[in-house]
Amino acid sequence: MSDNKSSTEPSSPVHIRVPLNTHPSHLLTPGANYGALLDDNNASSFYFSAHGDSHHGSPSSFRGHLESFAGSYSRASALYMAENLSITSSNPTTRHGEDFLEEALAEEEQSKAKLLPLDHTLTQTLSLHGFPHLSRPTTVASMISQQFHSNITSTVAVPKKSTFLQSVFNSVNVLVGIGVLALPLAFRCAGWLMGSLIFFFCSLLTNYTAKLIARCLDSWPNSTTYGDMGAAAFGDRVRTFVSIIFVVELMTIGVAMVVLLGDGIESLFPSIDMLSMRITSFIILTPMLFLPIRKLAYTSLIGIISCVCLVTIVIYDGVSKKEQPGSLFDPMETEIIPSELYNIPLSFGLMMSGFAGHAVFPAIYRDMENPKQYESMVNITYVITVGVYITMAVAGYMMFGLETMQEITQNLASTPGYSKWVNRLAIWLIVLTPIAKYGLMMNPVSITYELWITSYANVEAWCKYHNWRRTFIAGAGRIIASLLVILIATVFPGFDRVMSLLGALFSFGISAIFPLMCYVKLFHGEITIKESILIYTLLTASILMATAGTIWSFLPNDL
Repeated sequence: MSDNKSSTEPSSPVHIRVPLNTHPSHLLTPGANYGALLDDNNASSFYFSAHGDSHHGSPSSFRGHLESFAGSYSRASALYMAENLSITSSNPTTRHGEDFLEEALAEEEQSKAKLLPLDHTLTQTLSLHGFPHLSRPTTVASMISQQFHSNITSTVAVPKKSTFLQSVFNSVNVLVGIGVLALPLAFRCAGWLMGSLIFFFCSLLTNYTAKLIARCLDSWPNSTTYGDMGAAAFGDRVRTFVSIIFVVELMTIGVAMVVLLGDGIESLFPSIDMLSMRITSFIILTPMLFLPIRKLAYTSLIGIISCVCLVTIVIYDGVSKKEQPGSLFDPMETEIIPSELYNIPLSFGLMMSGFAGHAVFPAIYRDMENPKQYESMVNITYVITVGVYITMAVAGYMMFGLETMQEITQNLASTPGYSKWVNRLAIWLIVLTPIAKYGLMMNPVSITYELWITSYANVEAWCKYHNWRRTFIAGAGRIIASLLVILIATVFPGFDRVMSLLGALFSFGISAIFPLMCYVKLFHGEITIKESILIYTLLTASILMATAGTIWSFLPNDL
């Protein structure tokens, strides 16, 4: 009996040390033999649904693949840019932090399952069993992750990493965005010759820097974010600078969303005035800030669907009409070299705004099942993205030429001869895109503010007496942030100027200049002469184009 009994009892935990960058999916779930490695059978016996539910069985079924794909996409969407925002609270892993997220962010699914306390998160649990902490600060993404997976108990496995195709889709979803609407205008500003040169320069530049990011991350195996990469190259103080840059960029994206929504509302209701339009935008968009992050991650899928549908609609309209304006068979007058050279710098930012996804590439790289395929993944991502962009840019500029407006959909709405229901669909897609993505873009900003304000001792003491006070701070912060974005959008109502600023200041800075500088700093002793010439040429050109594009974004609008 004793032999049989002992054979059925779980063996003692085996404590081992693993590399700092080991993915949690390679570790056994809490339970028997905790600390040992999963065998292949156990590793494949768990998978997660799109809602975070765990399932036994092989994920090789159609449902398993679909759920895994959706889970990979939702993770990438939910953590977009948030990994680069460091938490300013002096003690972010306290019960206070958990309560704050649960109440302030209104997690509607907490009643379905027991919440995972912060003191039982993966990082802390591993540390209790001999595994080291990651030597980097807690980020907003870690707080979002806890909310995103709040209905997952500690008795299930961690989701697997993303496959090659999932990584490609996540990358395309990040790159292809509302910037596609302004590409025809960019060619109007720069003409066919300069426009083509600028476009391919931006695409090749960002493709190259996306690959440099992986090399920089590998130089410090513990790094997973832009902040880590900057800290490895220039010291920990860079983290604060990176956080500020990303907060400002997310706010600027929010402004672009408000402007885009306003233009869509104006197309649907031409008689509406600016004040009414902004009030309507505030009423529509602000509730998005109070939705659970899991829901926001899936609604953001509307963004890429809208872009694909818009490109299809532009092509359909172009071939459905036989005479100008708005026909691909009878193109409008275009220019090889622009007659107004003054507007060329504005195209720098408009072109570059379509390649503003590098903030998420570190997370995508670390989330890949096979990181060796990262460069191939980047190449395929850019082939798809450039294909979509060229189609929209060429078709839009040919159809409307020198009459091309800030957003190509404005031309579609004002040109007679098209199918009314098709163009009405295009306008509604424009309206839905900011509604779907506004909350996701602003969520990291809101959490950053909430954790910052509650890090003050007097505020924290004030919140301890009544739970509603935390909820009040969270709600007030979201409303104030939305009001600020609406106000900025009212002062700067031009979609072309906002997108130009996004591209010139932030895309060049984050997607080109920063990775190049980090690479030079980290590999200065290994860079060849040819590579050094290439990097410094790209760096100089990027700084000049970023400076000129940023200045032109604030100059009077003559378009």
